Amino acid sequence: MAEIADIIFDALLKVFKYEEIVVALISILPIVEARLAIPIALRYGIHPAFGWLLSFAGSSAIVPLLLLVLIPFIKWLSKTKLFKKVGETIYEKFEKKSQSVQGGASDFKKMLGVFLFVAIPLPLTGVWTGSAVASIVGLKLPKASLAVIAGNLVASGIITLLCVFLEKYIDWIILALTLIAVVVVIVLIIKIALHKPKAESAANESGDKEQ
Repeated sequence: MAEIADIIFDALLKVFKYEEIVVALISILPIVEARLAIPIALRYGIHPAFGWLLSFAGSSAIVPLLLLVLIPFIKWLSKTKLFKKVGETIYEKFEKKSQSVQGGASDFKKMLGVFLFVAIPLPLTGVWTGSAVASIVGLKLPKASLAVIAGNLVASGIITLLCVFLEKYIDWIILALTLIAVVVVIVLIIKIALHKPKAESAANESGDKEQ
């Protein structure tokens, strides 16, 4: 296990030269984000506090951009012939996640909901999904950014503490997080392949009821 990890991390270093760059870039990636970047920082021997800072800063830096373009881009994909299924499936997934945040509530309650959503470090509750949720429930950029970044601060802090306490199992933590990300991608691909447009689904349900 350790040997395989060494090969992968050495290969990343050959491409990006510096451990800090590897950690920062991984923290920006969807699904894995700071949750994977932090244990990788520890694996490289980076001080936990600096590893947390790199991961938190990297994953937080893209929040304003995500809030501005993520949902509009997904909606645009939904209108294309080639990527219609991709756009609709991803939007419906984000829309379902946003149900945990009250759409008709005050901005403060929406911010609190988004903050709590991102702060609990579970699969698919990071800054990418949190930004999508904040956009769907109608939070403006400053308030949405504050809620998502504050949640990311707490989540990345929790992950750092867990990794420090479980440092001797760091390779297994990295493996587990990587496998979770792979499973999430596979499930998403299957959902995209099986996805039916809402109009088609409604027509099918209507036909079933008539029968």
